[in-house]
Amino acid sequence: MDWSTRMMQAIDYLETHLQGPVDMEKAAELANCSLFHFCRMFEVIFGVSPGEYLRRRRLSLASLDLAANKDKVIDVALRYGWESPESFTKAFKRCFGIKPSQARDATCPLETWPPIKLTILLKGDRTVKYRIEQSPSLDFVGVSIRTTSTDNQNLKTIPHFWEQKYKEGLVQSLDKKCGKMGMMGVCYYYNPADNSFAYAIAVEKGTHDIKDFPAGCQVLTIPPATYAIFECRGPMPHAIQEGWKQIYSEWFPASEYEHAGTPDFEVYPPQDDPSINANSPNFRTEIWIPIKKKVRK
Repeated sequence: MDWSTRMMQAIDYLETHLQGPVDMEKAAELANCSLFHFCRMFEVIFGVSPGEYLRRRRLSLASLDLAANKDKVIDVALRYGWESPESFTKAFKRCFGIKPSQARDATCPLETWPPIKLTILLKGDRTVKYRIEQSPSLDFVGVSIRTTSTDNQNLKTIPHFWEQKYKEGLVQSLDKKCGKMGMMGVCYYYNPADNSFAYAIAVEKGTHDIKDFPAGCQVLTIPPATYAIFECRGPMPHAIQEGWKQIYSEWFPASEYEHAGTPDFEVYPPQDDPSINANSPNFRTEIWIPIKKKVRK
């Protein structure tokens, strides 16, 4: 059974459980991968986490039920998994910008999210430049925030985090202590339950003492791992975003590996030519993903 068929089985499972409890482990099993890999793959390919997709689909069906004007708000809330009208109203308003009661107004426009239909074609007509390396435990030093992919908040909070730390001079201070890898953006402590994860701006600790770094910096220890290391070339952030998509939609499905579940990170190494900047077609970045062999089922 190929990758796209397995992924559609997982999506179909989510669709058939919009009015009941969902076991994400079961969805991942149908996709023939670990829960961590399933969540990361789903989000990179479809632009939304499986938990957020489920929430949006449930709210979409709830809005249609309310527009039909047959059920009470509390009945609709309970049907689609909310424990109280208050929590349902909060989620509904955040999603649609209106209260559930307003959905009954025929003049009030509603938006819905349709089910995902997988139309990705794995052509294999693009090369993926990568290498596989064994790495011992790594010590990084940097500053971090916790963010969430819900409503794509991470796409706003992470760039703002970089901008803020650059204005404070912290990025420049870390840059002075860069090792051979360069600056890094590290994703770790991922929690599928609420789509949250920690993100750190970091560099290698090397032989420096933590006191040599700016106040607020902490040591982040990355366990030993086997990494698939992918090179991306092109203007930022488009090049590296496309790199993530190609890895999950083309490389992983065709490989014998899946994400190992430990931190992954983007590396911004010194450029081949000092004149190359982030807007250049030759700007080089790397994506480091810890991998493990798939368990065939």
